Amino acid sequence: MPEILIVDDSVSVRKALEITFRNHALDSRSASSGEQALDMLDEAAACDLLMVDVIMPGMSGLELCSRLKADARSAHLPVILMSGNVDDEVRAQAREAGASGVLRKPFRSEELIPLVQEVLAAHRQTAGDAEATGPAPAAPAIDDGDLGALNALLQTYEDHPQVRDVVILDRQGQPLKQTGNVLPENIQLFARFFTNTAGVLGRQMLGEDIDQVSIRYGAHQMVIHNLPGHFVVVLMGAPESAARVVN
Repeated sequence: MPEILIVDDSVSVRKALEITFRNHALDSRSASSGEQALDMLDEAAACDLLMVDVIMPGMSGLELCSRLKADARSAHLPVILMSGNVDDEVRAQAREAGASGVLRKPFRSEELIPLVQEVLAAHRQTAGDAEATGPAPAAPAIDDGDLGALNALLQTYEDHPQVRDVVILDRQGQPLKQTGNVLPENIQLFARFFTNTAGVLGRQMLGEDIDQVSIRYGAHQMVIHNLPGHFVVVLMGAPESAARVVN
């Protein structure tokens, strides 16, 4: 069972996270500071994910994340940062520190758990790939051919009369290109969650990946394309219909 290390100076936040994780069959332990978290990890108390508050007395969450990523013994551990203020500057600082995501406090279970499950799944996949093939090479930059394919798909939706918003996201949920309004962070989170879940179901039930998810809700429709290294999320008007998943 995955184990999560919660690092937050607030007792109430730690208890709330522990209860939420326990209700979703996830084990957790807590540290009240970045310094205590480092001591716990130095004592070989393994974990699969760290949930770290950004602002704490002493060592900040950003500093803790940077130190973990700079140490070969802990660089593989995913870190989700938590903050009451999540803006572009905080997201940029989190990316620079090597965090896998940023969660706004106060959090809701329907936002927290999908993000945690996605990060844990990505961590397991990375660990499995590393065990099978050795250390992974640095991720290559997106070449012109890939960008051309992405832009071609984006253009298809840009010309659609019912399309409201379109955004291309990288695997960390960062927008690469978009039209219309900026997608709310929770919409990006659920898009990744639905796509990853559909992929698992497709492989188990159909023996193949599902590379497109279509969700209809009321007069609206969300279409999510699962591309190598990217997501394309499209919001458009649609006839009222029940939610469905298509291949």
